[in-house]
Amino acid sequence: MSVCSNELMSLARELVGVEGECRARAAVGRSYYALFHEALATADLLKLPQCPPNGKLATHERLIYRYESGGKGLAALGRTLRKQKQMRAVADYDIHEEFRTGEARLHIANTERVMGDLRRISQAEVVSQS
Repeated sequence: MSVCSNELMSLARELVGVEGECRARAAVGRSYYALFHEALATADLLKLPQCPPNGKLATHERLIYRYESGGKGLAALGRTLRKQKQMRAVADYDIHEEFRTGEARLHIANTERVMGDLRRISQAEVVSQS
């Protein structure tokens, strides 16, 4: 059985619903990956460019590049993806610094907003292709 971005977001909300720094950090990670997979599916649907001509980028940076090179509105989504990725890195790697549940809730709210934007873009693209 495969997992979809909605299930990852559901788990993130579940995790952040219980107080505790470890759960808050895990919630940020799950919500970021929900966004990553939603953004990847949308980028593929829109046929956004795959990678920079002369660059070697890691998987997440390649996805961000696809949006940043897609025009003004898509570039804004790329910047948001980058910010969400940075917060996920803080949650995963900066364990010596305190991480509050409120930060995780804000991250999740932002992620849900962007996922909604991506879904609207995808729906519009599907309609325009029919």
